[in-house]
Amino acid sequence: MSCRDWQRLLVTGAAALAGLAGCSRTDHRIPDPVPVEPVELYQPASEATGLPEQLVDRPPYRLNVGDVLEIIYQVKNVVTDKPYQLKIEDVIKVQFPYQERFNQKLMVQGDGYVHCLLTGRMRAEGISASELEEHLKRAYARYIKDPELTVVVEAANVKIVELKKAITTAPRGQSRLVPVKPDGTIDLPYIGEALVAGKTVNQTKLMLDAMYAQNELQEIEVTAQLLELAPKKVYVMGEVLMPGAIETRSPLTLMQALAQVGGPNPRADRAKILLVRRHHLALPEAIIFDMDSLLAATKAGPLGRVPNGSEFRHDLYLADEDYIYVPPTGLAVATDWIDQVFTRGVRAVFPYSGVVGMNFGYQIYDAPSAIKTQTGGGPRINTQIGP
Repeated sequence: MSCRDWQRLLVTGAAALAGLAGCSRTDHRIPDPVPVEPVELYQPASEATGLPEQLVDRPPYRLNVGDVLEIIYQVKNVVTDKPYQLKIEDVIKVQFPYQERFNQKLMVQGDGYVHCLLTGRMRAEGISASELEEHLKRAYARYIKDPELTVVVEAANVKIVELKKAITTAPRGQSRLVPVKPDGTIDLPYIGEALVAGKTVNQTKLMLDAMYAQNELQEIEVTAQLLELAPKKVYVMGEVLMPGAIETRSPLTLMQALAQVGGPNPRADRAKILLVRRHHLALPEAIIFDMDSLLAATKAGPLGRVPNGSEFRHDLYLADEDYIYVPPTGLAVATDWIDQVFTRGVRAVFPYSGVVGMNFGYQIYDAPSAIKTQTGGGPRINTQIGP
């Protein structure tokens, strides 16, 4: 084996050991309840400063109750070689050049059919005008010899025209402002309610495009913009200096939330902090966060060791309505038990006081040549018990 082969083998082994070492660290992150969309992890560095690319650690924002969205509509004018397919509410004209009494103006009904003279119901939705023309010729052949007729589309994409009228406002153009309701949905023309709470803005845009396509509005494309952010609430209880609710509009980590309530008090067990997440989840999720191990890893060691700030990647970001509980230590629980049972319990019912003392006597004699120390008798014990 050559020297270069040995070098490759050593590099491969070192990479494998590094990967195993990285897997031994317990991650404190709660799994994301909604499948995370691909996000841009790196932001371009500034050309002026020449700084390297920085890792973006903040999670994508997910829509919350009370947020206000602006839905902007665009109509795609797609040129295609395929013939136009008739849709519901389209208006067509059936013209007979030699039998004008059979001329008629028809609208495609909600069931996809048109109702023609003599022939009755004819399927029109989903086929082209030329295809409908052939069907009508075969149907009218039972009443007219060699019928000649033409099908002309007079009004197409009627839904899009009506949608434009419904969404067009003077100050904002073709857009609609919609708040996220308490049930997490928004209301839009033609599609009704759409559940958006817990989704990112991009996921919401893709979902709305798909819903409009299902309602035969493939030409409609929406752009979702977040105009107003609803405040996010996080609740902190237990052994902290100022328990209560925290209201914020910016991203907040668990350590930042604890700092806002004054931090854990001396009774707190900082290695067993409980975080419960239930917003937009069918079943709540929970983890135990070890604050002591996180802070211990960042302390500078001997010989000027630099603190490991990368450990703060385990200081996870909080979601709306997250619940944080800081429990007491075992010693604090035992102290509370003694205080409740003896100090406030037994003593409150049977008031008593007791004094136990032990006295030791020593006598020192002054001799001409030496100093003797003599202990006189055993210890004297005095006891006094009374109400």
